[in-house]
Amino acid sequence: TKDYDAAWSHLTKSHTYKLNSLPHFPLGSERAKLDQIKQVFKEGFWPDGMGSETKAPIFVIGFARSGSTLLERVLDAHPQIFGMGENSVFNGRLDSIRQRIVELTVTGETHRLPKLTEDMANEVVAEMQQQWESVEASMAMDSGETLS
Repeated sequence: TKDYDAAWSHLTKSHTYKLNSLPHFPLGSERAKLDQIKQVFKEGFWPDGMGSETKAPIFVIGFARSGSTLLERVLDAHPQIFGMGENSVFNGRLDSIRQRIVELTVTGETHRLPKLTEDMANEVVAEMQQQWESVEASMAMDSGETLS
């Protein structure tokens, strides 16, 4: 304990062992692949007007450790996309959504599920729209712009 030199020595040895046990990383071929990708996906790859002008929300859904948070952050890096993070309207309503679905199922009113699902989705979208408008107004105020 508190033998920092011995601890560092063991850490260095284990690091060396681990690196030696891994297969060789083909740096040259990976660089070649990257160069090929850059040749394909350069400016002008997408035609003008490509994409959508809608402000409808995009839901990124995934299991734990599946990459959904990374995807949300990558999308959020685009200047025309605002990531609301994992603390979203949808997540905040999950218990209520689950409870309402269970209630219909338990009472045998499953024929009402499609309408209930649509109503709940519309509620989520409406609240997200309100949040977005608030964010948009705040961003406009920060930049000195006016909203039309």
